[in-house]
Amino acid sequence: MAVSATEYETLRAWSAKFLEQIWPLPTGLSADSHPIAVLDAMAQKAPARARQGLGMMIGDLIEDTGRLPASEVKRIDAEFANAGLPTLSEMRLRFMRRVTRILKRGSIRNDEDYYLIRNAVEGLAANEQERLWELLTDYESRSSATK
Repeated sequence: MAVSATEYETLRAWSAKFLEQIWPLPTGLSADSHPIAVLDAMAQKAPARARQGLGMMIGDLIEDTGRLPASEVKRIDAEFANAGLPTLSEMRLRFMRRVTRILKRGSIRNDEDYYLIRNAVEGLAANEQERLWELLTDYESRSSATK
């Protein structure tokens, strides 16, 4: 998922809330090892890389919600909306729009697209995965050839 500089703070807050309230991290994780702390440190040195990392983290978080019941998604949506943040449903839709664009284009252009498709394919039923695996294999072979 692409994250622009103008939406970085909102999506960072979305991810922080998600990790704190929806998918808590294991206890005992040091403060500087927390994904948001790592992201903040990266943003100080390489803002573009931090945006890319945030996009990948959001993709992973969205993928992890694929099997939630509708009632839980509705509860999470309300919680995020009350906090003035995008809802989980909005984030899922944004994620799927990017996947759809890549499918229509028929190729993966960069690592960001690759990880987006990689996250999406793992959340799909086996019969829906075939085309995404083809795109991943093609990108991997092209990437290997240029290294």
